[in-house]
Amino acid sequence: MRKLLTFLLLIPLAFGCSPKQEGVVLTGLIENLEKELFVMGGPGGSRDTVLLDETGNFTYEMPDLTKAANYYLLLGKEVVYIRLAPGMEMDFYADMSNLKETMGFSGKGSDINNYYSAKDMRAFDYNWYTLGEDDFTFKNDSLLTVQQGNLNATEKDDPEDPFWIMEEANILYAWGNNLENYPSYHGYYAKIEDYEAPEGWFKFRDQLGLEHPEYLESAAFTGYITTIVRQKAGGKMKSIYEADSTAEIDRHSITMETAMDVLKDEQVLNNFLTTTITDAMQWTDLSELEKAIGFFKANVHDEESLAKFNEDFDAWSKLSKGEAMFDFVGKDLEGNTVSSTDFRGKYLYVDVWATWCGPCKYEIPFLKQIEADYHEKNIVFLSYSIDEDKDAWLKFVPENELGGVQIIGEKAWESKLCKDYKIRGVPTFMFFDTEGKIISPKMTRPSDQKTRDTFDSYSDL
Repeated sequence: MRKLLTFLLLIPLAFGCSPKQEGVVLTGLIENLEKELFVMGGPGGSRDTVLLDETGNFTYEMPDLTKAANYYLLLGKEVVYIRLAPGMEMDFYADMSNLKETMGFSGKGSDINNYYSAKDMRAFDYNWYTLGEDDFTFKNDSLLTVQQGNLNATEKDDPEDPFWIMEEANILYAWGNNLENYPSYHGYYAKIEDYEAPEGWFKFRDQLGLEHPEYLESAAFTGYITTIVRQKAGGKMKSIYEADSTAEIDRHSITMETAMDVLKDEQVLNNFLTTTITDAMQWTDLSELEKAIGFFKANVHDEESLAKFNEDFDAWSKLSKGEAMFDFVGKDLEGNTVSSTDFRGKYLYVDVWATWCGPCKYEIPFLKQIEADYHEKNIVFLSYSIDEDKDAWLKFVPENELGGVQIIGEKAWESKLCKDYKIRGVPTFMFFDTEGKIISPKMTRPSDQKTRDTFDSYSDL
């Protein structure tokens, strides 16, 4: 027996839906789930806990999303992948005593989600990279055949729905990416130094065009383009370095120049150039991107691409050196409120991190050491956790004897700090001066000697 639940999503995008269609209606019943809750996960690492009632029904609303996207339901240790878009009205049912046999969707949008949740997201096995060329090719080709067969056999309510076009590209270009990666990955996994692919290995590229604007929503397609362009750009940079080891290499500009030689479709090219420069702004100070930004402005004339760039550029400009910092607050281990304003008069080195983040934990020993070395200096080391699981943070901090100021924010990725500082990945380190002004929102990590060099350049620190 299933009961209705409303699952509202404001997603003005694709899937053949009318621009007036908004929200998703999902009905659900989960039987025999050990806990009376499950986790709903989505873009950007967002996660939320959803409670079931005594009969196994649940209600959950997300009204603020602006684009169709992939989600997952974490049901105990089991994961169900779903795709949500405007206008869907679906019913979900699962019996955890036999999930694979009982799980399913019905209603509008169920064709996509029955296909999507049944698709084996982990079908490709990285252990295949240990195999020789013939065995690897056989397995990769077999996977392609099976996935394309499943896609073609799926009954589609609307065969012209953009989802099916995207999935067609995802399958084909994932196959191509696997082949593209084989030479470097095989050498690593099979422990073969200086491995080179046999002659003719890259002939598969003839089957994979780069001029498909209809595939731009496919991560596999855009990923494949990125791989091809960066390989060629890497060759150029290597040649420059070999000719003059002292030459200054602007990798962002060279990458964009290479893209203009490789990508002939204007829409595909503009998408790549815009993604390249916006990603560069995410991880590199604007002062180091003057040449790349100039190149972008001189060569991109598409209004939509320029509008996206200008929006990101304006936002990052507010985070330039010398600008006033966006203050933030968090709770310490005792539940007391701690504010960044509490540390005016001292330099502030901030580590935005999470207990589930491997690279964050890698930096901990280096952070402990640099804290000890600068203990008598005019600087505060503050760690700001974006953990959703507060208990995991409360346990981790004392168990690992973390020093400095330890606080946790609210709403994880949706916290004010993450929004103000455009944080999309952790760890992120930031550095502020004694007056509460920005020195760098993309400061080097504790493991990088440049961090100490920067600290030492301030005489009053």
